[in-house]
Amino acid sequence: MSELIQYDLSKPAQTLQLATELQRFVKEQKLTVNIKGKEYPLVESWQFAGSQLGLVPVIQSVENVSADGEIKYLATVNIIKIVDGSIISKGIAICSNKEGNKRMWDEYAICSMAQTRATGKAFRNILGWLMRASGFSATPAEEMDFNREPDGPTEDERKILRDLVFSSTLDDADKEVALTTIETCTDYKRYQAIQYRLESVQKPLDQITNPSQKDISKHIKKTVK
Repeated sequence: MSELIQYDLSKPAQTLQLATELQRFVKEQKLTVNIKGKEYPLVESWQFAGSQLGLVPVIQSVENVSADGEIKYLATVNIIKIVDGSIISKGIAICSNKEGNKRMWDEYAICSMAQTRATGKAFRNILGWLMRASGFSATPAEEMDFNREPDGPTEDERKILRDLVFSSTLDDADKEVALTTIETCTDYKRYQAIQYRLESVQKPLDQITNPSQKDISKHIKKTVK
């Protein structure tokens, strides 16, 4: 690995050398995500590139901007020159559990991703051209993750539906159909419709063997209604 602050980007030969070193490191460490045939660099790729130029990311602020059942964080990151402490770039980014593939994330993970995205964005502002010269997209992978279409239900969410099938009043044939539908469901709105349907055909509590605390809570809610 190259020593810190070895490269001078004002010199073409050193720029080419750094691009080659960056490409080698990123490929060896597998620090990209392939999205529709393009390689998008993870934040560690940007951090490596910065380290070779004496640049480090410093978190300026992290704000909790959550509201109305949404967990949402906004982070600001500065890129600092180690040699003199000057700020040469800034990145601002958000993360929310309203994003399709963040529904099951804990609050700390949402907060952390906001900081990660801000870091990648701050580096991209000054080194995007270098990343492209190395053969990768100039867009950080975490930023593409923000723009990605919502995923279908997660495995944990599918398990919730399976459990509802087994505790339902459906006959064996309908249970088989329901289980197949769950496995092939790729749309979250469809997932919610299946969940509502299964919840409406649940067995009474006294017919469930060894009811869980969740089953008991559901029974209480229905009784109260």
